[in-house]
Amino acid sequence: MATLRTTASKPQVEFINSPASFPAFIGGFGSGKTQALVYRALSKLLGDGRNLAYYLPTYGLVRDIAIPRFKEVLENAGIPYRLNLQGNYLDCNGKRLLFRTMDAPDRIVGYEVSDSFCDELDTLPVDKARRAWQQIIARNRQKKEGKGINSVAVGTTPEGFRFVYEQWAKNPSPSYVMIKAPTRSNQKHLPPDYIDRLKETYPANLLAAYLEGEFVNLNSGTVYSSYDRRSCRSHETVREGEPIFIGCDFNVTKQAATIYIIRHGVWHAVDEFVDMYDTPNMIELIKANYPTNRIYIYPDATGKGRRTNNASISDISLLQQESFIVRAKASNPRVRDRIMAMNRALDQRLVRINDSTCPVTAQCLEQQAYKNGEPDKSSGHDHQNDATTYPIAYEFPIVRPVAKVDFSFTN
Repeated sequence: MATLRTTASKPQVEFINSPASFPAFIGGFGSGKTQALVYRALSKLLGDGRNLAYYLPTYGLVRDIAIPRFKEVLENAGIPYRLNLQGNYLDCNGKRLLFRTMDAPDRIVGYEVSDSFCDELDTLPVDKARRAWQQIIARNRQKKEGKGINSVAVGTTPEGFRFVYEQWAKNPSPSYVMIKAPTRSNQKHLPPDYIDRLKETYPANLLAAYLEGEFVNLNSGTVYSSYDRRSCRSHETVREGEPIFIGCDFNVTKQAATIYIIRHGVWHAVDEFVDMYDTPNMIELIKANYPTNRIYIYPDATGKGRRTNNASISDISLLQQESFIVRAKASNPRVRDRIMAMNRALDQRLVRINDSTCPVTAQCLEQQAYKNGEPDKSSGHDHQNDATTYPIAYEFPIVRPVAKVDFSFTN
């Protein structure tokens, strides 16, 4: 049987040989995503696969990218094939490889395959990508001989917090395996100045996606731009009886709290309360979850005169009545100063987030963007972020220098 030979990068080899049902190759520009998909498809075509389907967003991309790449690899390997351009399929090794598009998901019908391959899935709008994915999985029902599992593989550049992020990064099931590949992992196959040209062309947030293959907000600048899941990740948890430090944002039905502990001078976010009804509800949760811990609370300073409940007592007074130690200044710092304090603390690794126990906190820090020059409140990410940053702004404040001005008076 004919064999394929390639000098693939480490991420490409891992992806091509992945036994997962839904492996995803997430890479920057030039990281070899399409090449990895093509080699994985041909390994199935020459191996345990039956009929296959290769998807791109449009038929223009099928003609310009997929078909030429398959022809090149097969001809270089001396493997015979027959290409039908009118029917958009390729016959090889007694099997058929269909070329299909994802731009009209409801038209992904009428055929069965054992394995599928999706190129640049994340360029589709989220709803269309989700629908296409559902349809593609439904087509993947041709039974293989033996114990081989069917698979749907994805190769894409991350396009922000869209479908691929939701499916493979945010809360993946065990069958969804993500393989990350920065551009530099494929550097030996690129022009020597390719990466330098990208750096000269794209701003920092786009380079994180298009050079490093990271999920970042591409719609506009992120508010907490210094937060990165990997470098800011914590694995700490609360110990019985130790002090805990809670930031809270007062709201009705959308009250939020972030729980910190301190380890060797570093603040670790280790728990969160999301969408609480009001302050009495939050107090109940704190007492139920942390009965032996000494409680320090850093609330929204407006809570001194604010009531999220029907009682005549303010929110901060309610906290003080529970013998919680409340740390709040006469007024909140400026929003920009609070954001600067958090970003600086993240940069200096003074704050870390356990994104397993604080998934909403991590998501909100990642995704809140600016809108008209101000943090966007319409996305719903603001409440948790406010709770997360109140303690940090209190303990690591931005101190603005005050100019000394000498006055002289004459009578």
